[in-house]
Order: sequence, then structure tokens, then C-alpha cells
Amino acid sequence: MIYTTIHTTFLRRCLPTLIKSGVLSATKVAGRRLLTTETDVAPNFAFAFDIDGVLVRGAKPLAEGKKALKLLQEHKVPWVLLTNGGGKSEVARVTDLSEKLDIEISTKQFIQSHTPFRRLVDNYSKVLVVGGDVDTCRHVAEGYGFKHCTMSLDIIAAQRSIWPFHRFSPDELRHARPLSEDAFDAILVFNDSRDWGCDTQVIVDLLTSEGGKLGTKNSTLEQTLPIYFSNNDLLWANEYHLPRFGQGAFRTCIEKVFKDYTGRDLQATIIGKPYLFTYEYAHGVLNEWRQETFGYDGKLKRVYMVGDNPASDITGGNGYGWYSILVRTGVFKDGDKLDAAAKPKVVVDNVLEAVMHAIQNEIKLK
Repeated sequence: MIYTTIHTTFLRRCLPTLIKSGVLSATKVAGRRLLTTETDVAPNFAFAFDIDGVLVRGAKPLAEGKKALKLLQEHKVPWVLLTNGGGKSEVARVTDLSEKLDIEISTKQFIQSHTPFRRLVDNYSKVLVVGGDVDTCRHVAEGYGFKHCTMSLDIIAAQRSIWPFHRFSPDELRHARPLSEDAFDAILVFNDSRDWGCDTQVIVDLLTSEGGKLGTKNSTLEQTLPIYFSNNDLLWANEYHLPRFGQGAFRTCIEKVFKDYTGRDLQATIIGKPYLFTYEYAHGVLNEWRQETFGYDGKLKRVYMVGDNPASDITGGNGYGWYSILVRTGVFKDGDKLDAAAKPKVVVDNVLEAVMHAIQNEIKLK
């Protein structure tokens, strides 16, 4: 096989790495015309990486993650980070990740589970913000533009008998804000709840209230407020050797309690991976990043979704038409049963192997 045109800038600089890694053999490269033009051609492919279990494991960066991102950054191949994590501002997360991974990351190439909530700012005035440490997610919501943000913390500080078993410390209660009598317009679950009992009680109280008024109950127990969950991950990976429950498990509890209490099914909007809304948002961000950063115009032909969670990363990537690559450094373990929607194009050991596989695939397609 004779390899034909591939993106000139990328391969010219990357060839030694590809040969050393085994993606290309020196014998196959020798005497072959890999590059058919001296004119630089913008890459028409890009990457979307999950973070936890792909680039980092808990608080610890993975060595292959550093190498993979530096390789792509150096050779001007666009990439974004697409995570179901959250709980902090995009600036805070990017600052932390840039330090851990030893590479400069822009907030414009970072999408966490609740980033698309920005689009809801004009729809709701007063919202209940759920999840995260103390009131960090309140500040994230306000950074998006939400004007009136209340948390369970504020409600418990005002009336502790609403959930007498709460676990807020005196230091945490000092962050509480006075409650207004205005009705709530929506419930936004930004991140994993830190007190499932307390948040479940407050959420169900508001869902069955009269028009969003705290401390009231409508006579038919109908759902009177919309509720949004920023992701549906049942499991996620940290330093522990077994996967841990995530926001999807919390959503399941809310649905069950609401059903048992009202006899009705909860009507909820779920974003994050694997839902189409988030992938449409991410694809738009990728195209904007390509144009603004590298001046690349033209159609993006392929996006490689690299993740560790078949139920979110792979299912979502497949559903949106991206090329899915599953790594073994996170939630997924060999022997796990995968349904048809969650089967990747390929399974590799780590993210660096994923990038090398993608490059090899690009060469084959040329």
C-alpha cells in the first residue's frame, strides 16, 4: 500500500514519533511518498476527550494523557475536553487541569456537564442550584448569568426542620444567603449532591409545590417545576479500584421517591453525555475552536471521541456519528458486557494509544 496525501504539517513533524511508537514502520515509510504536496493542509479531523479515567484518575494525571495532548497541541490538531464532571467554574477546572497535565488549556476548548446550562439563563429568573461543595455551584451559575440562585444550604439555614438530619457544618452555614419569597422557576442539578437526603427532600418539596412557592403543596401533587440534570452517569472512576456512583444514581433516587410520593413519573431534562444536546454543543465548540485558534475553515470530517465509559462517552459518540475509542484506564474493564449502542470502534489501553490509532486511521483513509 502506498500512503497518499495526509496533512502535511502534522505528518512532517510527527513522523519520527509515529515510527518510534510503531504506528508506522520505517520500512514502509522508506521509499514511499507520504506527502504529495508542499502546501500545508489543515487537519479535517479532531478529538474530544473525556477527562476522568482518560487523562486523569481522580486527582492524579495519567502520563499518557500528557503525552497525547502535547502531541496534538504541537502539531495543531484541534481537540476539546468533554466531561460529565463539573462542580467548579470552567476557569477553575482549566487552571487545575493545565497544571496537572502540564499544558495550556483554554476555557474555549473545555465543556463540562453543566456548561450548556448557559443557554437557559434567559428562561428562568430564580433557580434552585443543586450539588457541589458548599456554594461553589451557585457562583458558577451566577457566572453563567443566572440572577437569583438559591441552594439547599440557604433553605436549611432559614428553617432547619425542613431536613433536621442535614450535614452542613457551622462553617458551611455561614455561606447561606437570606431567602426571598419569590417563587422558584426551575431546579438545576449542576453536580453530584453532597447530601442526598437533604437535597431529595428540598427538590421533591419544590416539585410538588404550588407554583414553585417553598413551603406549599399542590392538592394533586402534580409536578409544577422543570428539573434539569447536568449528566446521567451512573458510575465514574476515581482513585478507588471500583467505580463510584455518580449523578445518574442520584437522579434515579429522585425519580423513585417522586413516583412513590405522587404516583407520577418525573418529567426531567437530562443533558451531558450521551445526550444529543451536549454533542451538538460540543461539535459547535470544536468548529469555533478550529477557526479561531488555527484559522481552519472547511468541513470537519471526523471527530474521535476518546472515553472510558461505554454508557456515556461511547454511546453518545456513536449516536452523534463520531468515531468512538474506548480506553481501559477508567470505568470500563475487559469482560464488561456492552450493548450495541455502547460498542466502540476500538478498545485500547490508554489515551496515547487512542491518538495513535486515530492517526493510523487517518492515514488509511487518505
